[in-house]
Amino acid sequence: MFDQFKQLGDLAKMQKQARDLQKQLAKEELTVEENGVKVVVSGQPRLKSLSFEEGVSGEQIMKVVNKALDEVQRLMAQKLMGKINF
Repeated sequence: MFDQFKQLGDLAKMQKQARDLQKQLAKEELTVEENGVKVVVSGQPRLKSLSFEEGVSGEQIMKVVNKALDEVQRLMAQKLMGKINF
């Protein structure tokens, strides 16, 4: 019975760590510039800004946006694994 209470306490601690880390990550930004496209994403990940030169194709814009989102997810996962104690 006490073991179950300890597990609940551990779960609550992990949830608090995750919430705190989410707040911290939301403040971080990653910028990717490639082929006339500039993308800034937050650690949540959310698109913060997008700019591109005239004549850049929609396909190229999507590639750079997706690259930025993939990169930020990878970086944030690495940070999560380093911060949360399982």
